Amino acid sequence: MTVATVMYKLCPRYFRAVPLKSEKLYCSNDRETLLERCPYCASRVRTPYARFCVNCGLRLGHGPLE
Repeated sequence: MTVATVMYKLCPRYFRAVPLKSEKLYCSNDRETLLERCPYCASRVRTPYARFCVNCGLRLGHGPLE
């Protein structure tokens, strides 16, 4: 049995996530461009709860870390 991996787009300010296959380009809360990849190492966003890159460990956005 193969487990499907879902990738996400992430708002860098509010960390709102949508599935990568979504046609949305901008966050509906603040119009920020949704991130598809880490801006430092280009690794894909693999969880809707991501605040830091799982590959390089750097922060994915500039919003609050609540």
